Amino acid sequence: MITEMRKKIAPILIVITNCTLYIANGFSQIDSAGSLKSGITQFNQGNYEGAEVELTKAVELNPKNSDAFFYLAEVSVIMNETKKAMLNYNKAIELDAKNPKSYKGRGKLKAKFEDYLGSVDDFSKAIDLDKNYSDAYFNRALSYLTLKEYKSSIADFSEVIKMNPKDFQAYSQRGAAKFQSGDKKGACTDWSKAGELGYFKIYDTIKKNCR
Repeated sequence: MITEMRKKIAPILIVITNCTLYIANGFSQIDSAGSLKSGITQFNQGNYEGAEVELTKAVELNPKNSDAFFYLAEVSVIMNETKKAMLNYNKAIELDAKNPKSYKGRGKLKAKFEDYLGSVDDFSKAIDLDKNYSDAYFNRALSYLTLKEYKSSIADFSEVIKMNPKDFQAYSQRGAAKFQSGDKKGACTDWSKAGELGYFKIYDTIKKNCR
C-alpha cells in the first residue's frame, strides 16, 4: 500500500518541482533584466566598474542575456581588458547573431589586434544586418584603407558621407584614401571640405600636399 501511495505521489512531486523551477527561472530573468538596466545606466554615466558589477550579476542570473554580454564587452574595451572583451563579444553573438552592434564592436577589437581581414568580415556582417549603420561603414573603410584597398575604402567613406553629409572625419579619411590611390585633386577637395566643416587640423595637411 505504501508503495502504491509513493507511485501516486511521485508524479505530483515532479510537477511541483518543475513548477518551482519554472517560477524560480522566471524570477531570475526578471532580476537579470533589472541588473542589465542598472548596468546600462551606470555605463552611460561613465561608472564602468559599477556597470561591470551589475552586468556580471545579469549574466549570472540569466546566462542567455545577450545584451548583458554585449555591454560587458563594451566595458572591457574601455577598461582595456581586450581578451575579456573578445570573449564577451563572442558570447553575445553566439546568443544573438542578429545584433549588428556586437559585430561592429568585435570588428573594432579585431582591427585593434591588427586582424584587418577579420574586422572587415565583422563590419560586413553588421552592415548586412543594418544597411544604414554608418559607424560600421566608417570602420570598414578604415580597415580597407589599412589593407590598401583604396577603391573599397573610398566607397565606404562615400556611404558615410551620404548618410552624414557633415561628417568631417569621413571627408578627411576619404581624402587620405584618394591621396594614397593617386587622386591628389580629389584628396585636396575632400580635405578642404573637412576644413570647412570645422576640422581645422586638416589645413596643415592641405598646406603640405595641396600646393
